[in-house]
Amino acid sequence: MAFSGGVDSTLLLYAACEAIGKEHVFVLRGLSELIAQREEDSGSQILADLNISAEMRLEIELHPLIWSEFVANTAERCYFCKKRMYQTFLRQLEKSNCSVLLDGSNVDDLKSCRPGFRAIHELGIKTPLLDAGLNKEEIRFFAKKYQLQNHAKLSNSCLATRILEGVNLDNEKLRLVEKCEDFLIERNFPGCRVKPEGENVVLQVTGKDIKRLTVSSVRVEIIHFFQSEGFERVLVDLNPRG
Repeated sequence: MAFSGGVDSTLLLYAACEAIGKEHVFVLRGLSELIAQREEDSGSQILADLNISAEMRLEIELHPLIWSEFVANTAERCYFCKKRMYQTFLRQLEKSNCSVLLDGSNVDDLKSCRPGFRAIHELGIKTPLLDAGLNKEEIRFFAKKYQLQNHAKLSNSCLATRILEGVNLDNEKLRLVEKCEDFLIERNFPGCRVKPEGENVVLQVTGKDIKRLTVSSVRVEIIHFFQSEGFERVLVDLNPRG
């Protein structure tokens, strides 16, 4: 099964292990420049907590920044990435004598434009959570019930989603986003997103954290940091996360 480290794939992994045994569940992770180091570390910790053995998991290095159709950062970016990644996973499963690839998509994924989901459908990937009619709230309920550590963690898409559509993607832009988000997370703004927009940067935080951005000492520190990273103005998205 495909494992991203989010609550959806974590619950799916837990359920698969409970249903058929860990010795029959092969876990595939795609690692690339699109994933922040903190997210990679978090996913590794979840696999360790679930006692997934090294023999039953495989980390596959992907290199999306050499895929021209992905780097162009069009509205189809997620489609190209998901299709390439899952094609790679399927080839690996053939070598491992596995017949089915599972993905953690859920009912809520059908409510918005998700080009990546089209790739999942085209490749015949199985989506048990979606087939069971589970939405994100229900997934969090079961994840909490089974004491999965990330049951309350906000969804976290790849770093490329922070870059304006049509702006070519490169490693420098992605690492800047990661550095800026790490700065905010270290100051207790979990689930934040940092979106560069030319000379400006837009910060998106949870509803309970928006007010904290107005605290004088916090505001001054944030402005100083982002200006030191080359941004002229720091803007706040009043549409909160979560």
